[in-house]
Amino acid sequence: MTKMLFLGILLLSVILVDGHLPHELPDYVLPDSVPLKDGDSFDYIVVGAGGAGTPAAARLALSGASVLLVEAGGDPNLNTRIPGLYSTLLGSALDWQYPTVTNNMSCLSSVGKQCRFGRGKCLGGSTSINFMMYVRGNHRDYNELGFNGWAWEDLKPYFLKYEGLQDLDKLPYTSIPYHNTTGTMKIGFFANPENSWHSRTIRGYRHLNFPYNYDVNAKSQIGISQVIGYVHEGERMSTARGYLARDDVKSALKVTKNTHCTGVILDKRNNAIGIKAVVKGRTLQLYARKEVIISAGTIGTPQILMLSGIGPKAHLKDLGIPVRADLPVGDSLTDHVFPQLYVSVNPDTSLPSQDEAMERWLYNRTGPLASIGITDLTAFLNTRCYDIIQRKLIYNSSDCEISTMQLANSYVGLYQPSSSLNEGIAQQLTAANKNKALILFGPLVLRPFSRGSIRLASRDPLQKPSIFPNYLSDERDVDEMLRGIIIVEHLMETPEYKAHYASIVHLKLPGCPEYANDREGYWRCYCRHMTSSLLHAVGTARLGPVVDPQQRVHGVKRLRVADLSVLPEVPRGNTAAVAIAIGERVADVILKDAKKF
Repeated sequence: MTKMLFLGILLLSVILVDGHLPHELPDYVLPDSVPLKDGDSFDYIVVGAGGAGTPAAARLALSGASVLLVEAGGDPNLNTRIPGLYSTLLGSALDWQYPTVTNNMSCLSSVGKQCRFGRGKCLGGSTSINFMMYVRGNHRDYNELGFNGWAWEDLKPYFLKYEGLQDLDKLPYTSIPYHNTTGTMKIGFFANPENSWHSRTIRGYRHLNFPYNYDVNAKSQIGISQVIGYVHEGERMSTARGYLARDDVKSALKVTKNTHCTGVILDKRNNAIGIKAVVKGRTLQLYARKEVIISAGTIGTPQILMLSGIGPKAHLKDLGIPVRADLPVGDSLTDHVFPQLYVSVNPDTSLPSQDEAMERWLYNRTGPLASIGITDLTAFLNTRCYDIIQRKLIYNSSDCEISTMQLANSYVGLYQPSSSLNEGIAQQLTAANKNKALILFGPLVLRPFSRGSIRLASRDPLQKPSIFPNYLSDERDVDEMLRGIIIVEHLMETPEYKAHYASIVHLKLPGCPEYANDREGYWRCYCRHMTSSLLHAVGTARLGPVVDPQQRVHGVKRLRVADLSVLPEVPRGNTAAVAIAIGERVADVILKDAKKF
C-alpha cells in the first residue's frame, strides 16, 4: 500500500460520519443489493455493471421494464472518488488482476513475464478505477467498421446523450456541435495539478511543432491537448455515480452485487432464457422473459459465452462443453500497448505536501488530488508525419490527420516498486529516483497489428480464463514504438526539458545490447522488456463473426453483447467513452425492436 493511499484511507476514516462525507460536501448513494431466490424472473438481465452494462440496464429500467443488473463485485470504495489516487487502484481489491500467458516476446521484465491485465470489479467496472480520460477516438475508427448503424454519425447521438460537459465555455466556439451539457455523465477539466511540468510539457511539444489542440473530441485529434475527464466537482464520475446513483434509476432498477454469472441458460431452441449465477455460495437460476445482455467486458464476456457452449467448437469439445453455437469467441484480442519510458528530471519542489493535498481535497475538493497530475496532457499524431531530421511534426498529407500514436505521460514524484515489474527493474528505478523525480512516458500504439486470444482454463466458471495477449508478435508494432521513442528523445532536447536536466533512464536489461553500442537494437529489446498495456482491449466477441450490427449473438436468440468486446479494432483513444456509448446504443436498439412486436 502506498503512503498516499494509506493517508487517504486514514483521513477518510477520521472524518466519515455514518459512512458519509461531511454534509457541506456533495455526496451520493449507490443502490442496495436486492435479495434473490432461485427462479426469479425479470424482463431483462444485464450481466456486468461496468462502462456499457450500467447505462444499458439503467435505460431499459427507465423505460418501465423489469431489469436485473448483475455485478460480480461490490461498491467502489471511497478512494475511487479521489482522482489523484487513480494509480493506486490497479492491483487493488477492486481489480480482477487477471493472470496472463506469456508469449516470450513482450513484458519480459514483468514478474513471470506476465503482462498486467487489470479490469474493474465493482459497480462502475473499469470506469471506477481507470484514468478517467474522455477521448472518443477518431471519427474514421467507426466509419471504417463497415457495419450499418456503427458509423460516426450513427454513434454520435449516443455519445452526446450521456455527455454532461460542464466546461463548454472553456472550449472554442467550433466545439459546440460536438458536445452536450445536459447528459447524466458530468465531465469537465481536471483541477490544476499545481505541477510545473504541466506547462513545461505543453511548451516542449510546441517546440516540436505540435499544435495545441483545445478539443481532441471535435474536428481534429492531432496535437498536444489537455483532455477533458470523467470528473465532476473534484470527484471521479464513474457510470456507478452517473447512472446508478440517480434516484429515478434506483427506484426502477434492481441490482445484485457480489453475484458471479457462470453461464447463460439456453433452451432446446437456442433461446437465451436466463443465467446461472453464484451468490454467497448459492447457485441460482435467474430468468429473463425477453433478453439477456452480456456486458462483462472483453475478458468476462467471452468467458461467459464459452461456458455457455458459445465459442470455438474444438476448444469447447476439448473441455467437454456441449457446443450450442460454433463461433470465434475469444479470438482477435487487440489492445493499446506501449514501452514504459522513464525520464529523470529535477523534482517540482513547489508541490504541496501529501498531508496538505489530502486535506484540501477532503474539505473543498481542490488541489492536486482533484487532478491526475500531468496525465491529462496527451499528444496525438501520425508518426509518419514527424520529420526526424527537422525534429518537428509536419502536415504534408491528409493522412497526417489520422493518428497512429498517443503519447501519454505521468509524473512519478516518488517511485513505488510495482508488483508487476521484477525486482531488478524496481531497484534501478528506485536508484534513478534517489535525487530526481521521474516522468513516465508511454508512446502508445493506437492501431496494433498483433492479435491475442482468450480461452477457458477449465470448465470451472469461477476460475479465471486463460488470457494470451500476444503483444508485439507483429514486428510492425515495435517499429511504431521506435518512432515514438525518437520523439520522446527529441522532447528531452527541447529547452523546457533540457533546462531541468531531463534524461531518459537507460535501464540495463538482460539480453539487450548496450544503448551506446546499438541504439536501435537496444530500444527494440527494451520495448519487449518494458511492454505495458493501457487496458483498452477489444475484439473478443466482435461484430461480424460473433454478433450482428444489433449486437445479437449469431445462432442464439434473445442474447446480445454490449461492451468493448464487440469492436473489431481498438479506437484511436481511451475506450471508456465508446464503452458507455455502446451501452446506450444497445438499450436503444432493444427498445426499438420491442416496439415492432
